[in-house]
Amino acid sequence: MTWGQRAIWKSIQWLDEGAHYYNIPRVVSAPPGLTRHQIEDALGRLLSRHEALRTRFEQTGQGPVQHVSASGELAVPVHEAPPGEGATVADEVSRALAAEPFRHREEWPFRCAVVTEQGEPVQVALVFSHLGVDFWGVQQVEQDLRDLLAGQDPEPPAWQPLDQAGFETEGPGAARGAASVDYWRRSLAGLPPTMFPATRFPPVAGEASPVTDAAERFVRLRMDSPATAVAASALADRCGVSTGTVLLAGTAALLGAYTGNSTAVLQLIAVNRHDERSRRLVAAMTANALFSLDVARPTFEEVIRATFLAGMNAYRFAQYDPLVVDGVIDAAREASGGALRLASFFNDVRLHDRWERLPATDGSAEQLRALTEKTEVSLIGTWERQDADFFVHTTYEPDTCLLYLMADTALIPRPEIERLLRAFERLLVESAAGLPGLDTLPVAGS
Repeated sequence: MTWGQRAIWKSIQWLDEGAHYYNIPRVVSAPPGLTRHQIEDALGRLLSRHEALRTRFEQTGQGPVQHVSASGELAVPVHEAPPGEGATVADEVSRALAAEPFRHREEWPFRCAVVTEQGEPVQVALVFSHLGVDFWGVQQVEQDLRDLLAGQDPEPPAWQPLDQAGFETEGPGAARGAASVDYWRRSLAGLPPTMFPATRFPPVAGEASPVTDAAERFVRLRMDSPATAVAASALADRCGVSTGTVLLAGTAALLGAYTGNSTAVLQLIAVNRHDERSRRLVAAMTANALFSLDVARPTFEEVIRATFLAGMNAYRFAQYDPLVVDGVIDAAREASGGALRLASFFNDVRLHDRWERLPATDGSAEQLRALTEKTEVSLIGTWERQDADFFVHTTYEPDTCLLYLMADTALIPRPEIERLLRAFERLLVESAAGLPGLDTLPVAGS
């Protein structure tokens, strides 16, 4: 397997029957007038183009491996929708297909179905296993399918997962991996072993747990905040960085303040697409980047500027064999007396750095604070098991910042999760207005 495949494989194995968490549902509209045969032909050509979509995965005595099929068959069920309901039904079908974990040893990491209205194809429901395709690769597949359905023949990729696996095994790829492993080894030696006090995780056997329902131990909330988008844009302009850097800086400052650590340690999800060859590759390429930052600074703008440099350094060393880095982490954990726990994450999955339809303000504290009245916080999901204590990610909408926080309620009580999201918003709003923002951040128990 490639390094990116190995990284996802480890998480999928850990989740076991809960691995459907890593399935990615999508829907693509079919151009009017196409027959079912034409849809199936386009799907067949899509499979021919991308080896990742016709690959099986398994653990062997020599380690995890991938098997690419030269040919085969894929079932394409058809679902009839009431007139005008095709998009709704396609969304339901894609989610139903995604609800079952993939049997990676027996099936390809791709499922699909056609939705019709009065017998005419209108939508194509797609589901990908994250083991086969990451979010960047999904975008490539969706665009290729749209082109194929439109009768176009886009240029096929010249680089496939097996090519990437070979590149990582020897030559420049292997050398880059070795440098990254050395970075992790050096960095871990000087970092706080955990963000959350060991006395708070896990609950001591025999003691009452703060979690009332084990199935809801891990909770994800979403904050829909136009004010955060406006403030992040203003701070990005002022500091000469991306809005993603601002959101990462806010996450680091929030985590450090809440846990009482002057150094915030996060794992960043690195896309690892640094050239045209890798940007066209449909595969799992993401890996964790080790990020640390001294957040004990006078102003949030100073935190932002420091985040840019620390983030670039982390992403630079995010291409490596995860099995080798696991060994480095195990050695560091042993050296820390078992205290090391890297379980806080940040992931910016937007493909746009700037929001395109932001509400207009004059940048004053009054108008920015007034904009927070439009903020909404909602529950996204709950889980019994996750391999993270604290996970912030953001997705794209053109007129608002969608910021998600998933937390272990054994560490962060459920009401505190919304409190932290609103504290994040307040930090950015106050700082964008030129007012002290870091002083507003909450600490645990306060």
